[in-house]
Amino acid sequence: TYRLDTVRCGALAAGLALKPGQSGQVTFLVTWYFPNRTNGSHRVGQMYANWYRGAMDVVRYIAKNFKRLDAETHLFHKTYFDTTLPYWLVHRIGMPLANLATGTTEWWSNGQFYGWEGVMCCAGTCTHVWHYEQATGRLFPELARSTRLMQNLAEMNVQTGIIGFRGGGSTYAADGQAGVILMVYREHLMSRDGTFLAGAWPRVKRAIECMIARDGRDGVNGIVNTSDHTTYDINFEGANTHNGSMYLAALAACERMALLQGDRAAAERYRRIHQSGTKLTVKNQFNGDYFIQIIPAGKPTKWQIGTGCMTSQLLGNGWATQVNLPPVYPEPIIRKTLESIFRYNWIPDVGPHYARHKPIMVFVKPGEAGLLICTYPLGSRLKQPLMYRNTIMHGYDYDAANQMLARGMLTEGLAVYRANHDNYDGAKHNPWNEQQCGDHYARAMTAWGALIAISGFVHDGPAGQIGFSPKFKPEDFKAFFTSSWGWGSLVQKRSGTRQSSRIEVKWDTLAAGTLVFDLPARVKLARATVTAAGREVSASARQSGTRVTLKLGKGVEIPAGAAIEVVLTW
Repeated sequence: TYRLDTVRCGALAAGLALKPGQSGQVTFLVTWYFPNRTNGSHRVGQMYANWYRGAMDVVRYIAKNFKRLDAETHLFHKTYFDTTLPYWLVHRIGMPLANLATGTTEWWSNGQFYGWEGVMCCAGTCTHVWHYEQATGRLFPELARSTRLMQNLAEMNVQTGIIGFRGGGSTYAADGQAGVILMVYREHLMSRDGTFLAGAWPRVKRAIECMIARDGRDGVNGIVNTSDHTTYDINFEGANTHNGSMYLAALAACERMALLQGDRAAAERYRRIHQSGTKLTVKNQFNGDYFIQIIPAGKPTKWQIGTGCMTSQLLGNGWATQVNLPPVYPEPIIRKTLESIFRYNWIPDVGPHYARHKPIMVFVKPGEAGLLICTYPLGSRLKQPLMYRNTIMHGYDYDAANQMLARGMLTEGLAVYRANHDNYDGAKHNPWNEQQCGDHYARAMTAWGALIAISGFVHDGPAGQIGFSPKFKPEDFKAFFTSSWGWGSLVQKRSGTRQSSRIEVKWDTLAAGTLVFDLPARVKLARATVTAAGREVSASARQSGTRVTLKLGKGVEIPAGAAIEVVLTW
């Protein structure tokens, strides 16, 4: 029995006068207002303090706009979960988004988005961690652009081109440096026009030149042989594809960005370096199963990769998949490498492995499955191989799985996500909290990339390009998408010699001038019709392999509640 005179820490009450048989509903709004955030010794404030003067001000705003806010929240939820993808997959993709509402992230009063690695753990929006995650740039592109402009590029050393991996006072990390360049390109794609890229390009160009300056002991050839810091908390010595693939992906992104800025000479230079690097890497580092590290004579071997099969060896290719760049290595070699990663690094039960090889940290327990950081199928040949080799950390595994999904390797890619769904079931692990260095670790949001990969989503906001190519049940597919404009659902039906692809806008608008879709293998397009918001529009179609590109005679803008529908027949 509850007594009113019982000591309590707080209470809420509301009075209702109800007659027999009547019911009532009371809505309580819980708000807060803590405007005096600091970062170290600096007062950075809170962005919301620019909009509200106190917690009661927040209450008044929500009360006035409650109907709209409630409706839009439920619309997002309904649209996201209205999908043909497995329920456990959309849960595992979406649950790490909780990180954005924890102490892992901050939005300062000057508009800058800032992140720790985990909740109040490892400061500086660390580039070699945050470049993995694909959620912020897709869901909140303005926030992502603020980090690029107000931290990464603003604090770079303009003389050397170095982007400190924890901000201006820190040093160079090869994977983080390339990651910033690739994030800038993604943020451009998720913009409505070219303004962001035009402002960012001079410093991005300086950043890629910094990487080129570290390229090759025998001239610029697309291979980095220097000692470079990485996300593994160690400098990798000599040629390795963890850093090398990121370098090649950054070159490919810079080629695209240079062309957009009218710098054809730079674009051609980046293309030549990329081609050379691809060729030499395959020749010297691919062993027939996967890519190895070549440690220069006399260099330290402690905690190096060596002949190990590392889950993140195709990291740059994962980025290429996310932003529609060409694969960094020949496609058959990428597929073979992904098969090797799953063959050598996937463990249905980590228990027996951990009994023989003690991990430095444990995030997956005996009886649970996962994808190891690195294994040594050829023997380590190193006295102290890669430090984190026997550990499973989420983000590394998601990146590899996303690349598998993008190539139709559904058994392998979905196994990784299903294992994490089973591990984070609420009984064994908190389903909202994938830990590494601290709770709610940012790299877990790499999972959002699975949505891009499995739907084959392609988007270029400034160019007005959008399209998709489902890898999972293309005959009956539905999944969520976000664009630089609005968001909604991608829907595809395929039967006989007909394919209908719909882009349904649920919120805001969608601008489009070019549409891209894929046909089944070995069929030739006979006819294409395009309907925008219920009206047929003219379009010219071009087929290259399975890819069909439709150029609309006139760009269209689709409002919420309407759709673009393309019917292809063969």
